[in-house]
Amino acid sequence: MRTKEISVEQWSLFFSDMTQLHQGERVNVETIGDGDLGPTSHVRALPLAGIITADPKGGTAEWIEIIAGDSANTHATHSIPNPKHVRMAQEDNGQAVAIQIESSRGLITMVRFEQTCEGMPPGFTIA
Repeated sequence: MRTKEISVEQWSLFFSDMTQLHQGERVNVETIGDGDLGPTSHVRALPLAGIITADPKGGTAEWIEIIAGDSANTHATHSIPNPKHVRMAQEDNGQAVAIQIESSRGLITMVRFEQTCEGMPPGFTIA
């Protein structure tokens, strides 16, 4: 298992590719880093609809949005304002298992693909 940093210039293409490759796979989305409250769950076991980033200024992304839902009218959206870092955890064969998005406030949002939540690298697990 290894971790790969995604440069800001690659975010739009990266999230487009991740959406295409993982659309319909069940994901869990959690955020940590805001005091001692522990992780906050935003999405639990819903199919991924897409991950998008807005880049209206052409230089830095103002937000990243994760959208999940199914045909039973269960939908969830989670936005990360002012993202600073995007990292991907992947198997040695290159298969993505999780995405870590860090905001400028230090909050870390994890997008974990349900079938591959075991054996995550350090920093990619939430209790």
